[in-house]
Amino acid sequence: MSLIKKIRNDAIMLVVICAAGYVAYQVLLDDEAKAGIRSLCSTVGDSYTRLTNIVNDNIGTIMDEEAAIQNREQIKNAWADLGY
Repeated sequence: MSLIKKIRNDAIMLVVICAAGYVAYQVLLDDEAKAGIRSLCSTVGDSYTRLTNIVNDNIGTIMDEEAAIQNREQIKNAWADLGY
């Protein structure tokens, strides 16, 4: 099968799955279930935003050598306490 046909078939399958999901969402779920799904999506989005901000805040942070040495020692001690 050629690459174009595979991409076309995958795109058609994606559209069919999305349409079926939309119809199932509209027809099969009551208002409480829809509110739960919206809440879930909102929570996932907020968590992603917070996590992205935390990671981006630490990128490019320069740690002085003394703090790095102290951090390494704390980690070594923690592993030693665990028996490694």
